[in-house]
Amino acid sequence: MKTRDLRSVLVLAGLSVTLFAAGCSENPPCNTDPSQLDSARTTLNDAENKVETAKADLAEARQKQTDLQKKIAALPEPDDLESRLEELKKGSGR
Repeated sequence: MKTRDLRSVLVLAGLSVTLFAAGCSENPPCNTDPSQLDSARTTLNDAENKVETAKADLAEARQKQTDLQKKIAALPEPDDLESRLEELKKGSGR
């Protein structure tokens, strides 16, 4: 029983050393064209600009929403308008 445990530990240790050594190998050369990198940077800059524009548009839309909500809150209630209309109708002789 002890030999199986010892054997298992040794196998695991060997695999760990092998994987560690393989993971430390030299990186393969990069086959990326510099023009692809420039294109990707340009695309990234364009996307970042669009995000900033969208954020500004969103902030403006939220401000407009807040302004409209304030205007709506300041409007008289429909019941008040109806009672005023009735008073105006009575005053005009209808």
